[in-house]
Parts: sequence; structure tokens; C-alpha cells
Amino acid sequence: MSPICTALLRLVQLVEDPGDTAVLGEGRLREVYYALLKGEAGESARRAFGVGNEIARSIEYLSAHLDDTVTIDDMAAQAGMSRAVFHRKFKQATTMSPIQFVKSMRLNSAAMNIASGMSVNEAAFEVGYVSTSQFSREFKRAYGQSPRQWGTTHRPAVLA
Repeated sequence: MSPICTALLRLVQLVEDPGDTAVLGEGRLREVYYALLKGEAGESARRAFGVGNEIARSIEYLSAHLDDTVTIDDMAAQAGMSRAVFHRKFKQATTMSPIQFVKSMRLNSAAMNIASGMSVNEAAFEVGYVSTSQFSREFKRAYGQSPRQWGTTHRPAVLA
């Protein structure tokens, strides 16, 4: 498992105990950031998330509107760029196309929701999917398991 995946999994595992989340949450989030910055896309991530960066503004907008229909034009407008320039600069900064990035953010958010106990359907709708079958296909492509299988293996054990 890659360092970024390991760090993300350790962060998601905190949902098992609110006390752990309160004490360890910020540290685990910093671990995710560190793994990202040290990984293959580190230099690109540093450029993308620099203070005042236009791409960072568009990503922040996307994060706040994850459950809405966000178009590339919307994101380009947040960055103050034309669609073509935005697409090129976004890909330079993040190594992904804007559409790939949106899909990745939505799937990651849904995966965290499923791990915290949310149903697959609720998680899909929560991040803007209107078709659960499309969500399931894309989730399986990204995670290698169906959302239900993934939730079963990543959901905290319930203590009796």
C-alpha cells in the first residue's frame, strides 16, 4: 500500500472513537499532507496549494460544493481563467484533469462517509451522484471493490 493510502486509511480509522479523533485527528491529517507532499505529485501539489493560488481557490470552491453540480466553467471562473487555460494549469498543478480531480474528490469523500457508517446510497447522493449504479462502477474502478465490499472491510467494528 502506498504511503498516501496508508495515511488516508489511518485517518479514516479514527471514526471508530471520537476521543481518538479529537486527540489524533489533526496529526493524522498532517500525516496525509506529508505523504502527499513527499509522493510523486509532491512538487505539483506544492504549486497547486500555494497561498493565493488560483487553482487552490477553485479546489476550495469544489470542496464547498461537492454535492452540487460543479462544471469546469464554474471552477475556471473561481480561478479567473478561461476554460482552456484553467484546464492546462490545473493539470500542470495537480497532474489530473479537472474532471478526474472532481471524480476523485467525490469518491474519496463518499468512501470516508461509507467507512463512518453511511449507507452506499446516502454516500453517493451526499457527494452529488444521481445514479447509484454509475457511482458503484466508478467506485469499483477507483478502489478495486464495490462500495458495499469496501464499506464492510473499512467500517469500524461495532462493540457489543
